[in-house]
Amino acid sequence: MLATLFLTLLLPQTPAVTAVPEVLPASKCAPLNEPPCSYVLSQHAKALVKPDDRAVAWIRGKHNGGAIPWRHFLAGPRVINDTYGLFFYDPEGGYVAAYEKAYGYELHGWRRGVMVVRHTDGTLFSALTGEAFAGPRQGQRLNRVPNLCTTWGHWLMLHPESTAYDLFDGAKYPVVELPTTPDPVSVQSRGPVDARLPAEAEVLGVRVGAVYMAFPLDGLPSRAVLQDKVGGFTIAVLWLASTHSAVAFRAAKDGALLELAVDPVAADADPFKDRNTGTRWSMAGRGIDGLLRGHELEWVDGVQCKWFAWVAEHPETAIHQRAAAAASK
Repeated sequence: MLATLFLTLLLPQTPAVTAVPEVLPASKCAPLNEPPCSYVLSQHAKALVKPDDRAVAWIRGKHNGGAIPWRHFLAGPRVINDTYGLFFYDPEGGYVAAYEKAYGYELHGWRRGVMVVRHTDGTLFSALTGEAFAGPRQGQRLNRVPNLCTTWGHWLMLHPESTAYDLFDGAKYPVVELPTTPDPVSVQSRGPVDARLPAEAEVLGVRVGAVYMAFPLDGLPSRAVLQDKVGGFTIAVLWLASTHSAVAFRAAKDGALLELAVDPVAADADPFKDRNTGTRWSMAGRGIDGLLRGHELEWVDGVQCKWFAWVAEHPETAIHQRAAAAASK
């Protein structure tokens, strides 16, 4: 008995772990379904959206895509079911995720700090990954649409002809300010966070097939290009601090490798240049000038979010090791 007690005192003691429920429910929140559409320029003329308002833009398709200001259409419902796409806003995780058009989704709760949405058929999906983890469609994944989180003013400059939702002076879609503190239930659902990065660090999480990589964004200069191999492909992450935007593209066009770099003398409309072709590129991955003018880069599945959310869903993720030469002030 004494020997057993002595050994027990010497051996490391494992602290008691409180079990966290798989999904913690959220308060009821009605989604937004098919709001009427218009165009960015005509809606900007109403002066209801501020130039520095955060917006999510789908960057391909008719009219060169479109944009949704967060305060007007996402901060309240958190979920939009629409012809132009399926959009999930998770302010605690710091992201908007955009998927192909679908209907019947709404906020359900949180799992490991990540927003969970529920379809009318009972399937539960991670808002961050679009993967179903419970219900009749378990194991299926929603398909991304190429997108970029930016500011309303920057998108207006790039594509005033693109699509937007019709604004009604706050009467039909009241403005909801973006939250400044996290939802306590979201925080409660979190488990231990991988210590390779601070929990609240901002990253661009990239997926190529079954390979994942996080590109840390904190501390980057005003413009930067981060390049790495992900899933056998060369990926270029473009960063623009004036709009707090990061987006990933394949660093290749028609089989030829592109050497994307910051153009220090260019405006924010086309801040990056390919050294091989002399083409200048916008944050939407469109060639503005040069040999590949009018061409589009291939968007890579990526989500700009907080580290705790990304690593909760992708514990096996690699982390990009930043090279000093990749960024320019």
